Amino acid sequence: MKEYQAHFIGICLLFFGGSLIAQTDASHFRKGNEAYEEGKFNDAEIEYRKGLDKNDQSWTGQFNLANALYKQEKYAEASAILDSLKTKTSNSNQKSKVYHNLGNSLLKEEQFEKSIEAYKEALKINPEAEDSRYNLSYAYKKLKQQQQQQQQQQQQQKEKEKEKEQEQKKDQKKQNNEQKKEEQKQNINRQEAERMLDALDRQEKQIRKDQQKKEKQEGAGGTGKDW
Repeated sequence: MKEYQAHFIGICLLFFGGSLIAQTDASHFRKGNEAYEEGKFNDAEIEYRKGLDKNDQSWTGQFNLANALYKQEKYAEASAILDSLKTKTSNSNQKSKVYHNLGNSLLKEEQFEKSIEAYKEALKINPEAEDSRYNLSYAYKKLKQQQQQQQQQQQQQKEKEKEKEQEQKKDQKKQNNEQKKEEQKQNINRQEAERMLDALDRQEKQIRKDQQKKEKQEGAGGTGKDW
């Protein structure tokens, strides 16, 4: 991915024509540029912020601060600044650059759809911007990969949910079978108990019947005459 190098905007030295405060602004911005070019992006950020503390309306100061933040992988902060700069300039050159760099920062945040829109805006303003065209193609590729990955994750999630559902059904079936066996066991025990009670009842009735018969026979034999 082609990044900021071709789009770094130097601070305009018009500050030197103004007041002492303006000269102080320019000093910090100039030091920020020097630190940036040396690859000391944290030092560049500090100097840009010092300059913006004294002149918070500097468009190029904010733009370069966003660049320094980007180089430190502070992409969300860089994106926020660049997004605000879109409406703060009518200069087509500045606008195309801010959209390009915003696209880069969003791309690093893996916000591919927003990144694509930013590159498209850069190309609308400057159709000859080959860096933006290259990065747009790259962003489309990353978006497709992201979508494919999301589809795979969704498919895997569906498979996991299906496996979980099948496992739950299996557990429920096992539980139902165990419950059925327990009910059958209880039913057998109940039937066995009923049979035992029936047997005892029949036995008791037979005993009473035999006893009554015996008593009747004994009574009949005791009333005869002695010849």
